[in-house]
Amino acid sequence: MISYQTGSRGRLVFNPTLMGQGLLIALIVGYVCGRVIVTFERNQLAGPYQVIRPLLIILLLSVLANLFISFLRSPQVQTFIFSITPHPVQGNAFPYVIGMGLLTDLLSWLAIGGPYTASPTFTDPPALANLNHALKAGTAYNAPFKYTATTLFHSFANFGGNGVILALIIAIFIFSKRKKFLTVARWSTFPAIFNNNYAMMLGVPILYNPILLIPFLLAPLVNMCVVALFLALNWLPAAVYPVPSGTPGPLIGFIGTNGNWLVLVLGIVLIAIDVLLYAPFVKLYDRLNENAGDKHETTD
Repeated sequence: MISYQTGSRGRLVFNPTLMGQGLLIALIVGYVCGRVIVTFERNQLAGPYQVIRPLLIILLLSVLANLFISFLRSPQVQTFIFSITPHPVQGNAFPYVIGMGLLTDLLSWLAIGGPYTASPTFTDPPALANLNHALKAGTAYNAPFKYTATTLFHSFANFGGNGVILALIIAIFIFSKRKKFLTVARWSTFPAIFNNNYAMMLGVPILYNPILLIPFLLAPLVNMCVVALFLALNWLPAAVYPVPSGTPGPLIGFIGTNGNWLVLVLGIVLIAIDVLLYAPFVKLYDRLNENAGDKHETTD
């Protein structure tokens, strides 16, 4: 009820920031609902309809929360937020995109939706300018905006979802001996191919896990910096062409550059580097779980 809000063109849609991308909000909502019900149970209200009161309170709170969030998403409030938010220009585009990418990954680790959505967008002015350049020049090289969320974050730092989760899954298959981790990784592989990392975030878990936070932030950062260097040297074309939502992460840059094979090879190399970045932390997490008394879960 909280997530079902008015979207574009007045249609009612589920707000993704309040669902999979906002797991912390879901946990808080569940806790509040549970506390309301428990409070009334402790009062030991008599009668078969005692559950109606807490449900009515939960209903009222849900409606109020929905109205409050709808107010925050109103054009007036959004315009005000946009006016006080820093925006990238040609001179600071690279640090801006890097900063927003790291903030998105950090907030994802905290179970909060970040500034970058799960899928790339191609309707903002820099993306449209890049696309017009590619259509006129016949090539994506020398795009006017090389450093954008699409060219860096979505195309190379989001393999398997935030934190390059696809690399973590591969690292678990290669280096982990824990049955639990292997099972979670096995069942999470298919969603991660299409950049859905929610199963891994909760199953390992990655959420609020300080051991995996470092590679969760470091792997996307390394990918974006390497690609930015290649773009600055004009060794790669920018990913400027629209890509269908749900495209597997390693193919976003490849399709976005109109099938540049060097981009595909670079994506594979970056995944291999990310696996190596995750490897020592996966081994450390294995040892900590073993020391905690879960020796029966090893595959030996």
